[in-house]
Parts: sequence; structure tokens; C-alpha cells
Amino acid sequence: MNLYLTRVTISKLEAAKLRLSDLYTWHQTLWHAFPDSDGQPRDFLTRIDPHGAAFRVLILSSRPPQPQPWGIWETKRIPTEFFQHVRYRFALRANPTQMRVKRDENGQRRKNGYRSGIYDPVQLREWIERKLKQAGCQVEQVAFDPPIQEWFYRKERRAAHLRVDFRGILRVIDREAFLEAVRCGIGRARGFGFGMLLLDPLPTISQQEQTQSAVS
Repeated sequence: MNLYLTRVTISKLEAAKLRLSDLYTWHQTLWHAFPDSDGQPRDFLTRIDPHGAAFRVLILSSRPPQPQPWGIWETKRIPTEFFQHVRYRFALRANPTQMRVKRDENGQRRKNGYRSGIYDPVQLREWIERKLKQAGCQVEQVAFDPPIQEWFYRKERRAAHLRVDFRGILRVIDREAFLEAVRCGIGRARGFGFGMLLLDPLPTISQQEQTQSAVS
């Protein structure tokens, strides 16, 4: 699996001059780094974080992006061996949602429901454990920040995505599913800076060591 990680550093002053004010304008601008897509679906993930007087943008892609005439662009290919570890410390900025039932005036369930954000801590924990299980992983530890709204404007209409930052430790159970999740992302709104798994390999802990740790 060929994956490239790009780090873009741009000062907040330069970002303001480019009118990079919300998730949608970032989304539109970063598309320019992947020209000649010929209408193909997006094949990259992004994450934007404030970093002092600058923004740090991470781009995970299956092909190197074309550096733009703003910011500082640094791209490297991720070695295949990086994805062969068993345990990782992870961070995930996600848009956790659930499908809600919609009913008509007679109380009958309509064919199409609607999605809404998840705010309840118990449901958020269930959501991340379920998503990582689908991604071929077992959650060993998890914590998360309170949900917040990420507002943006699209076609002069104000909208928002729910944002939750998860972090913890995972163990890879199904390597193929794990690699697919790394490449494609987790959850919804992946074109708007959500869904990228940030990973840091950890040593493997034996079952005996886990038991001793639990006892102590």
C-alpha cells in the first residue's frame, strides 16, 4: 500500500489572506493540490490544527500532492513496515453521527431517516469502539474531548459538523481491514478534515504482562 504523508505549515496571516476561514474553504483549496482528478472521488484525507501563529495541515494520500504557492510543503512516503505493528497509540478527529427514525403525522416510519450528531459520552464510547472494530482493531484505551460544532458556509448557507477528538491505544486484529481504514478514513465528513487516523507504534504487550498490570 503506497501512502504519502504531507505536512503543510502556513501562517495564520497568510491563511487569512487566502480566506481560509472554515472547513469548507480549506476543503476547496486543498483540492487544488490534486489536479487532473477527472471527476474521480477524493482519494486523500486531511486534518487542520492551529499551531501557535500558524496552521499545521496533514494530508494522507495515495499519490503525492502538488505543492501550492502558499505555505511550506513537506511530503514523504510512509514505509510499508510502519503499518505492520500490532499496537498503536492513536488520535482521531471524527464526526460521530447516528441514523434517526423519521415518522409521518400518523406515526408511521418513513422510508428515509436523518442523521444527527452523538453527544452522549456512553454512546460516543460505543461509537468509537464499534468503528475501530469495523476497522479491524480492538480498543485497549480510549478518551475523548467534549463534542463541539465546526461551523462553515457553503453556497452562502451556514452549516456545521459535529467534531470529537478521540485518542487512546488500539490493537490490530484484522490487518486488511485496518489498512483499508487507514487509507479511507473513519466516519463521515472525511472531505472536511475528519476521519484520519494518526498512529504511533507501541511495543506489543504479552497476555501475561497485561494480567500482571491489571493485578498491580
